[in-house]
Amino acid sequence: MFLFRFISFIILIGLFILSIFWKEWGLQIFTVFGTIAGFGIVHEALTMLEKTGKNSYKLFTSLLSALIIFLLFFKIDINYLVFLPTLFILILWLVLLFAKDRDEALSKLINSSAVILMLTVPLSFLILIYMEGEGHNNEGRMALLFMVLVTKAGDTGAYVVGMLSNIILKNGNHKMVPSVSPKKSWEGFFGGLASSILLSFLMFNFMYHDDSLFTPLFPGIILFFGGFIGDLTESAFKRTCGVKDSGAIIPGMGGFFDVLDSLIFNAPLFFLYTLFCTY
Repeated sequence: MFLFRFISFIILIGLFILSIFWKEWGLQIFTVFGTIAGFGIVHEALTMLEKTGKNSYKLFTSLLSALIIFLLFFKIDINYLVFLPTLFILILWLVLLFAKDRDEALSKLINSSAVILMLTVPLSFLILIYMEGEGHNNEGRMALLFMVLVTKAGDTGAYVVGMLSNIILKNGNHKMVPSVSPKKSWEGFFGGLASSILLSFLMFNFMYHDDSLFTPLFPGIILFFGGFIGDLTESAFKRTCGVKDSGAIIPGMGGFFDVLDSLIFNAPLFFLYTLFCTY
């Protein structure tokens, strides 16, 4: 399992680094991966919902999610872009109108719409961040690199400190929310928070030549909390659906939902941060 996870990690991090630093083909790599992920994460979520008896228009909804993500890379005017999910809703209303079993159709309509709103919309901000300055100074690529690395530093720090503290402490570490995520601990929480803040300081110094004590503190804190909450909410979603992993498409790591969960909150939060804080 560890070998598969390590190989998957190397491949994913390699593709991500290429999408950031390869000027000629980075955008194309990110477009392909983003579109596939847009389809995959919605398909996984709707598949998990089926285990609770909640059906949906799974294929149609997943394709719409992929299309929304894909079109974001072309910087389509927001006045036209918002028409896509609106058209989706209108089509579902027509399906409800002509459905033989309106109770079932209404349930599918609500479940399909909810997953688009809960996953595709917040993750769309990853593309909006990446596309900022694309073709000019490519500042959006570096902003996305900062966000992802600081977020994942919190994930990794929480995992490592939580695991070590559980071994070192006589009675094990102190669990946070065992009913949702049995492995989450307070020791891991503070270890992850320290890791995110530390990397935020280092990257601000490297990217913006800013060695102040306060400027990097805020993004380090919000990105850790956003990532931590995203991870917990996905755990709650999976536990409700009675599954361990959202999928098995990424060997050793699970599905797209498992990989992107910590970015569901952080993508819109960091986009909002960049609107008011520029360097």
